Amino acid sequence: MKSNNTKNRQTLDRILIGLIFISAFILSRPSSASYLALNETAEILPEGYFKLGLAPQLKMSDGTGFNMGVYVDAPLDQDLNGRVTVGAGKTDFWTSASLKWVPFPDVEKQPALGLRGAVMYARYEEDKENRDFINFQFSPIVSKLADTRYGKMIPYVGLPITLVTRSGKTEMATQFAVGAEWFSNQDMHVGAELDLNLNKAFTAASVFISFPFDQSVGYKRK
Repeated sequence: MKSNNTKNRQTLDRILIGLIFISAFILSRPSSASYLALNETAEILPEGYFKLGLAPQLKMSDGTGFNMGVYVDAPLDQDLNGRVTVGAGKTDFWTSASLKWVPFPDVEKQPALGLRGAVMYARYEEDKENRDFINFQFSPIVSKLADTRYGKMIPYVGLPITLVTRSGKTEMATQFAVGAEWFSNQDMHVGAELDLNLNKAFTAASVFISFPFDQSVGYKRK
């Protein structure tokens, strides 16, 4: 029975990874603009922990620009994480709330496989006709812990698919996200991500810096 479960999970791994890369080619189209990013792996925080983080982002298509986000991560269940983000910059203001569900954790040779859903609000003051954006985002995420000469890291890929609603119109924006998070410093976790425009989004690069906390003792400095 265990052997069959392992084979089924390996098959699911290959299918999900294949769908991500196939979608990346099929959905490739010219860009417009909307704010999108993942900035997280498919890992779930342990019970009793939470993280505070910063996520600066450089927009590299449809005109350059800089955004800065601040987020809080917290575990909600054994396989469920929550995140709240607030940010500003080239996008005058945005906020989002997301849930990440990881039914298949990172064990042995199996990568972590998860799904992330988010609701976002963004405001662009310079766009007089379409200032307010409501986004509903869905993204599969695949990640795998790796040991390197620089310490532990978790590379990941994702496919954020977002329904963007503005002025009563809805369109789909899609990106391909690839990144990694490093854990060489116990006091601070650092990650980087590249978001490639596939359809009506934009290409951007970002870093994310998070600080781990324990609900009982506070900042997890060692």
